[in-house]
Amino acid sequence: MFGNKHSFWEALLMALVIFWTGIILGIFFENARADRLRNYYLDSETEIFDLNMQSLISSKDGLSCGDIMEQNVFFADKIYDEAKKLEKYDSSTKITSEVFNLHRRYDLLRTMLWNNLISSNCSDSVNIIIYLYEYDEPSIDLQARQITLSRVLLDLKEKYKDEIILIPIAHDTGVKSLELLRKKYELNNLPVIFINQKYKIEELASLEDLEKIIQR
Repeated sequence: MFGNKHSFWEALLMALVIFWTGIILGIFFENARADRLRNYYLDSETEIFDLNMQSLISSKDGLSCGDIMEQNVFFADKIYDEAKKLEKYDSSTKITSEVFNLHRRYDLLRTMLWNNLISSNCSDSVNIIIYLYEYDEPSIDLQARQITLSRVLLDLKEKYKDEIILIPIAHDTGVKSLELLRKKYELNNLPVIFINQKYKIEELASLEDLEKIIQR
């Protein structure tokens, strides 16, 4: 009997050690991921403020739209690449308050980029595609639709590269300036693909459907 009790307490102690080790390692890896995300954000924040300064300087000095859009395309592509990293990050960990807040900051930067493109008066030289989606606890059906739309947009971007500026933005992270742009363009139904400040796609669309729009 004594031996059985001894074995029981040893097993319990081992289970507790394993459990708390898992908790500690989980916290460590979560913090490490958040740190990487924070570094991405800080780098992007510097880029967007630099981009805004370039636009101000360009508007005063009369620089060409080519010069302005070259920097916009460069930064938009960087945002696009980071969005793919962020998507993988989100799928590998649960959404904590810190991750949510960092995502909100990213959405603000993307909204600033969108507004910067609109304000530059040079947007006719490239196709601007805004993709608004739900980030915080979408339903299973909505998540399936968003995955399909994301894949079609990915294929479109890979095919047309610098001819397209693709900006994915979560609508539900509390970015007030994004809400103003949504009201301005009447983007009420989500998810939505908004092309060149004219065309709204609220249903599932194929690569060919989107190509017809950007080639108009």
